[in-house]
Amino acid sequence: MKTKAGTTILVLSLLALAATAQSQTLITTITLGPNQIGSVKTTPGITKRISFSEPVKEIICGDLYDPTSGKGSFVIQRSDNDVFLKPVVPKGLSNLFVKTGERGENVYSLDLLIVPTAEAYRMVTVVSAQAAAPAASGVSAAPDQQASGPTAKALADVEKQAEEILNKARQQSGQIVAQAEKRAADSDRQALQRAADLDRQAAQRTEQEIQRRFIRAMIQGVRDVKVNDSHVAPKRIDITLDPHMLIFDEKAYLRYTIKNNGDKEFTFSSISVEKIVGKEKREIPAQINQGRVENRLKAGETIIGIVVFDSKLISETDRLTLYVRGEDNIEIARLNIQ
Repeated sequence: MKTKAGTTILVLSLLALAATAQSQTLITTITLGPNQIGSVKTTPGITKRISFSEPVKEIICGDLYDPTSGKGSFVIQRSDNDVFLKPVVPKGLSNLFVKTGERGENVYSLDLLIVPTAEAYRMVTVVSAQAAAPAASGVSAAPDQQASGPTAKALADVEKQAEEILNKARQQSGQIVAQAEKRAADSDRQALQRAADLDRQAAQRTEQEIQRRFIRAMIQGVRDVKVNDSHVAPKRIDITLDPHMLIFDEKAYLRYTIKNNGDKEFTFSSISVEKIVGKEKREIPAQINQGRVENRLKAGETIIGIVVFDSKLISETDRLTLYVRGEDNIEIARLNIQ
């Protein structure tokens, strides 16, 4: 019975030491001189207390929360020798200057960091480097403040367990991030697959539409209109039209060829089709499809294209003309189609 009771007491003692060590990990002390900057780790949702040896006269925060505009990262209050602060955003960085003493003669500089909860302290004591110097000159800690023997081992075990817990939490965090990245990759892959399926369906519909139009054109038959002027050659630039303009599926197709027989580069700005109704000239909306994007031919080069327009826009009595124009819409050549 004595052995069992002794074991129970030992377990309770170790649990008390573990709780004490855990609470101590939430408390730290910073020694600062006039030209030093201390780091204060904060975490969202938890108020941190920063204690000074003298009354706090004034505080200046680089990113103080403004309730009117809703901007800022930290809510800060002061009371006697203490400063209480809490971040209102999940991540960020700012700085804090604290003046203490009756006239604010002591100034402490602090960097405010927003970190995960496991890394943040709850209480920070700021000690002046001048005040801490005498204590560091040779005065040792009191015997009851020195950990030795079983107590030191228990504290070491608690610290080891805390480190293991922290490492496990980091591993779990890494696994969560990896799972999130995998889900995002799967989502992207599914989106790409859906896009590919849509493209394939669109291609199939396009092919079906082409076949439908071709069949309809074959049923309706193909008409052709004999071209009146099939060739002109202004300034050694040969411009040729096919002898016939083809009409099927309510579209008119006319092929042209432009060849530069000169020794200089030839440039044109546009090709258009116009009709004359009575005394009025009207341009017909047309699609120009040619073998190159640029309307430019070096000496000896040739370009071939097809003009496509709605055949319903013209009648047999309309005078139809193809124009080749250059810079400032100046006419280079014209060919009468009908």
